[in-house]
Amino acid sequence: MLNLIKCNMKNILIPTDLTDCTKNTISYAIALGVKSNTKLFFYHTETSQERSNKEYAIKFIKDIFNEQHLNFEKSQVEFIIENVAFSNAQIKSTIEKFNIDLVIMGASHEGLKTTFFGSHVSKLINDVSCPVLSIPHDYNNINIDRIGYATELFDLSERVREIVPFAKLFNASIEAFHVYPVFPQTIDVEKYDVKKSLSQLQNENSYSKINLHFIKTTFDNEPITGIREFIKSYKPDMLVMCHKPSGLFDKLIMDSGTTPAIVKTSPIPVLALNQKSVCKIM
Repeated sequence: MLNLIKCNMKNILIPTDLTDCTKNTISYAIALGVKSNTKLFFYHTETSQERSNKEYAIKFIKDIFNEQHLNFEKSQVEFIIENVAFSNAQIKSTIEKFNIDLVIMGASHEGLKTTFFGSHVSKLINDVSCPVLSIPHDYNNINIDRIGYATELFDLSERVREIVPFAKLFNASIEAFHVYPVFPQTIDVEKYDVKKSLSQLQNENSYSKINLHFIKTTFDNEPITGIREFIKSYKPDMLVMCHKPSGLFDKLIMDSGTTPAIVKTSPIPVLALNQKSVCKIM
């Protein structure tokens, strides 16, 4: 398993349309790249002559580096400019060509939102070989202090172990949470030993900043409601969502209807992992 804290995450891809509404996403990506000593690949497709110019792209990105008081020349940056229409196929091809470990993308306009995180989000997340981090276009907080993680509980130990290296990089707490009631019920929440579970997680990972919360909804199988309530109550800086086809809770979260509802309306970044991508970043 790769360990982000040892800088094994080497390449981040940032698709951008080089407009002002993507600046927050780019700022977030730059901060993450500098923190993790990672190479940033800025990917832009454009049919207009002005923004398809590489010099334009360099100036646009360099200005954002300057705004953060970071040295552009000393950073690992590469530009990929293509005179083609934006498509998921192009993203997937670029991921493979440049051995990308993470894609960071903002919902900058309806076109990108629909193409990348809309009705085809489940298929794309499961097809690509790396995690996808979605940044709300108006999100301007580049700090990561609390990471929320929705869990089914039965695989909590395995999943937290995969998230810990990322959390350690930022000294962030992992705020795992379980939304219930769920039918059919696999784990009895009333009998679940939270204290024992947390002690085991903290000892296994040599990390004390792990917490576990329970979010109760009015009806069975309301993960969207529970996730939104968690975000509102606990105010995490990032939400991690893991998709494992065999899990009922993950199916409910990651199907074609509910995932766009979370990603498009989430006020915080959402890191989507699948079975292919978990080991790629962590």
